[in-house]
Amino acid sequence: MNELILINENHFIILSVFASFSTSLISAIFGIGGGIILLSFFASFLPPLAIIPVHAVVQLASNGGRVFLLRNEIHWPILSTFIFGCTIGAFFGGMIILQIPHELIKFFMGLFILWSIYGYLPKFNKKQIFFGSIISCALSVIVGATGAFIAAIVNTFKLPKLNHIATVAFVMMTKHILKICVFTFLGFSFTPYINIIILMIIGGFLGTIIGKKIMYQINEKFFRKLLNFVLTLLALRIIIISIIDLNNFNI
Repeated sequence: MNELILINENHFIILSVFASFSTSLISAIFGIGGGIILLSFFASFLPPLAIIPVHAVVQLASNGGRVFLLRNEIHWPILSTFIFGCTIGAFFGGMIILQIPHELIKFFMGLFILWSIYGYLPKFNKKQIFFGSIISCALSVIVGATGAFIAAIVNTFKLPKLNHIATVAFVMMTKHILKICVFTFLGFSFTPYINIIILMIIGGFLGTIIGKKIMYQINEKFFRKLLNFVLTLLALRIIIISIIDLNNFNI
């Protein structure tokens, strides 16, 4: 783990386990939010080439924990289309999207999320889910966290709270499996990070268990308002950062 930067290994381990616990807690309650926070954490301490692969493994376990705990709540009818689209997006979509500035991609992704909340966005049909999942998985390989994008698509179905969280978790779990396959194929070695990954998986699962108990106490109407509020914050963050990055790129 000699590639870690800014702080020593012991401090990083403590911070990482706490970050995994707290972000899994957030995602278990809201269905989203934890992944992008954890990505920001990794971006502060890990080498650039390790950020997205390590994030994918930890988030695979976090989402897998939610899928296991909420397996009876998954909305299966839309998942086959999601999975097929994600497979294409992970392996082929990234090759096309790499020709477009990442900052511009993130800007329009943020606008889409806001539109899905405050504009008129009807329930997605299978064709729209298919293309949306291709875009999402291609973006996920490049920028790391696209949970808000997936949550916005699933949100058009207005599923009950538990169904929404379980379905988003299953899609995200699938995306992270595909991302890990892509980075393994490209030659990334997870071995130097295996110890911290295991500890973060344990911390994340504990956060998921506690978050699930809190989630059951939230009523449906309040959950929907809370979900839209969290999506709005994430969308605004994506838009603002993309504008700043575009300005820096032009300079």
